[in-house]
Amino acid sequence: MHVLAVINNKGGVGKTTSAVNLAAWFARMGHETLLVDFDPSAGSSLHLGFDPAANSASTLCDYLIVRDGRLGEHIHATTVSGLSCLPSEPSLGEFYEEVQQGDGVEFFLNRKDIPEKFRFVICDCPPNMGSLAFNALSLADFAVVPIQTQYLSLPGLDLTLEVVDKARRRLNPSLKLLGFFGTHFDRRSAVAGKVLDLLRQRLGSQMFRTVIGVNSKLIEAFQARLPVLLYAPRARGSEEYRQLAKEMLKRMNRIAEQKKDSPKPTRGDNEWKHLA
Repeated sequence: MHVLAVINNKGGVGKTTSAVNLAAWFARMGHETLLVDFDPSAGSSLHLGFDPAANSASTLCDYLIVRDGRLGEHIHATTVSGLSCLPSEPSLGEFYEEVQQGDGVEFFLNRKDIPEKFRFVICDCPPNMGSLAFNALSLADFAVVPIQTQYLSLPGLDLTLEVVDKARRRLNPSLKLLGFFGTHFDRRSAVAGKVLDLLRQRLGSQMFRTVIGVNSKLIEAFQARLPVLLYAPRARGSEEYRQLAKEMLKRMNRIAEQKKDSPKPTRGDNEWKHLA
């Protein structure tokens, strides 16, 4: 099982759109995939057809309240074969804040709760750095960061990186930063091109080559409550998310190979204790 947290402290960067469409492409590529919606606004849940206002499906909040160990009963199939969703709801944020005051991280969704059949788990994090984001990072093998290709997106990037580092130090020593990718890229805009160049200069090989451009079909797909690969399979946005998913798979495979081929440290090596 590989768990990815899609995270950025800034809203409106394409985080939810990316989480849904990457998860859909992982599933389309033959990998059993689960999308966990950690955002109380439930954007990913809505995108996949689960409306918390209709009370049509049990949610992550329901599971955390019941705590009966049967997470599978709160996971629901979607319109994409091989893709399931653990939905969110607005009361999830209030629940986390109330319980955290007494129980610390003990109330967090735990990795061992997730059914083993899933090859990939995609966590859609909220646009803030509170306990919900930390829960997602505590589960994750990798953090991936979408960045809107606008100057206003750059100042908040350091805060996102600080939170990922804090989660690694305090909750999840094996957490790795898989990489960054540009979103909302307007090919007609000189400013967008300059921002993308700045990101590539600053982040180097940590930037994925694929950039997600401005595409009306991505907005329409959300309104239709479908991933873009079902709503408009030939759209540029669908192809870009396919390429990005392939890049991520390749990078994860390369990291796994490097880990397998590296010499095993001695028993007393602290770093090996973190990776074991």
